[in-house]
Amino acid sequence: MTNSKLIPAIFIPMVFIAMSGYTYAHWTDSVFKNYRMHVGCVDTEIKTYKVLSPYNDDLIDTWPPDGPTRTLSISAENVFPGWYAWIGFIIQNQGTLPARIHVPIYRVSDSAGVWDWFTHDEYFYGQLIGGESYGWERRDVPQDVYAKVKLKPTPGAILPPPPGNIPPPVYLEAYGPHTKNSMVMWIFLKLSEDYPIPGPFELSIEIIVAATPALD
Repeated sequence: MTNSKLIPAIFIPMVFIAMSGYTYAHWTDSVFKNYRMHVGCVDTEIKTYKVLSPYNDDLIDTWPPDGPTRTLSISAENVFPGWYAWIGFIIQNQGTLPARIHVPIYRVSDSAGVWDWFTHDEYFYGQLIGGESYGWERRDVPQDVYAKVKLKPTPGAILPPPPGNIPPPVYLEAYGPHTKNSMVMWIFLKLSEDYPIPGPFELSIEIIVAATPALD
């Protein structure tokens, strides 16, 4: 084979190899894309809480000992007809999406149907703006709505809730500096005085914050 025939025989396959690499790179650049997805979340927590009862507070156990938590567990060993307690919460949205706080979820360890005889009333505290319920900045929670609320063990004194409760749900802004992402909730628990078993007996309750994303 002469040199004039040898050179094209070598050169033409080299051109095809180079073109195939270009074609592969061209099509892969066109087909494969990179996407980024930004996902927000609702992260509501009980920042702190208190349990007030005139009936032997030392027999009421709570878990965890303090916030933050999403679920509060309460066990009382001295429950009897007429027994009651107040549970106060400061709830905060620490997520990246705004949230609405609803009536909490209750899970009760009760094999005798005692829970059916309980009153559980919820009171929500924040701001009422144009008929809508909104939270506060954390530092702006009024003292007389949470911090200064006490219950003296005097006969017949049922004390909280503080005045000024607002209708649920409460809108909490996403977490950030100077945002209205905190609120107060008080719960009143009472076993009916007409409950037919005198007691005392034990009752365990889990109280779970109920929140939904506020996307509208």
